[in-house]
Amino acid sequence: MLIERLAQMYVHWGSPAQTGELGRRKKDQAVSAVHQFLDVIESTAEDRKTLFTQSQQSRRKATKLAYLLLASETEPEAIHDAFLRSGLLSTGQRSNKPEVLLWLAGTEAIARGIHPYIAFLIMSSYFGLETAEEELRWLQERARASSSTLEEYIVPGDLTDSIEEALKEPARLQRTIRIAGMPLSASAFAGCSVYYIEKILTLVGPIGALILTQMILSARKRLVSDEISTAQQAFVDLFTQEETEPTAQEEEAGVGEEAFEEPNLPDPELMHTTTNIVMEAEAKILKSTLSSMSDGEIASLLRCLEAIAHERLLNLISQGRQKRVLAVIQKTENVTSGQMLRDAQLFAQKLLAAYAPKNLRPGTTLSIPEKLRGLISYLLSRE
Repeated sequence: MLIERLAQMYVHWGSPAQTGELGRRKKDQAVSAVHQFLDVIESTAEDRKTLFTQSQQSRRKATKLAYLLLASETEPEAIHDAFLRSGLLSTGQRSNKPEVLLWLAGTEAIARGIHPYIAFLIMSSYFGLETAEEELRWLQERARASSSTLEEYIVPGDLTDSIEEALKEPARLQRTIRIAGMPLSASAFAGCSVYYIEKILTLVGPIGALILTQMILSARKRLVSDEISTAQQAFVDLFTQEETEPTAQEEEAGVGEEAFEEPNLPDPELMHTTTNIVMEAEAKILKSTLSSMSDGEIASLLRCLEAIAHERLLNLISQGRQKRVLAVIQKTENVTSGQMLRDAQLFAQKLLAAYAPKNLRPGTTLSIPEKLRGLISYLLSRE
């Protein structure tokens, strides 16, 4: 996902070599500003409006604009347009273009609900590979210094009892973490032994380990044991639904009707398309769509999304509803890929309805961004 975001940025705006390199002094100042940006974004996660003060205190125009747009909870597409209209990317601003581009990329990433650590790495990468590697090491050291050490905290449950067996199938466990998303996974692992958590962290890569550790510590502070147990059960159910290779005896026995049933493996293309729709949709429209959906429909939609979209979707519903959705996931049985497609298409239809004004006249075109319109059309045309 990080590489994908950088690739999109280079295609639209050019690589650092094309836009001019920052001088050493200017680069150091920019890196320092990005460090501060990470601190501010993490400290204001619950109330973005406090970023208005930060925008007033910023001297650099790109930095001031970034804080101002986030404080206003501006939509990602509008952020892109705001940087264009600001004149900061005009021909006469060539010397400042690399710095402006990294602020555009970071602001848009945060607005899309991407984790601050990932947004920080996207911004750092625009300084070049050497600086990006230095900043990754800085981020790792910062995370270790600022986070409390994981202490032993075990909540009895199915996941606690079966985690050792699950670790024997690392690929399957990785897929489940991806499907469940970081918030649910962290809530589930919050009740596991530190010994097993450390093994799980090796499966999600260095950046994933930083994020997951942070979320586990947060989950232990805000969730009671019953809530952790609910998350554990939901995770176990998702893990159980991940299809495994059949044994020789099962293959020989599978000669009945059940041998021809459609497999329950997620369709990567479907998940990618539905994820892109969630990430591209306006927050207020997406929130309105979710309010029109039942807990069961939201739970079904989560199955059709990649982990990056889970966080954005769950942040748009109340904590009480999040718990109800997790409870539905816990009780839901296996679904086929065909059912997943129908669930995704139902969501797309409801999203379209949310975009339509109440007094829509026949022949009127809905004001939907072209990219989002194409994604929805493609999803609805699938059979």
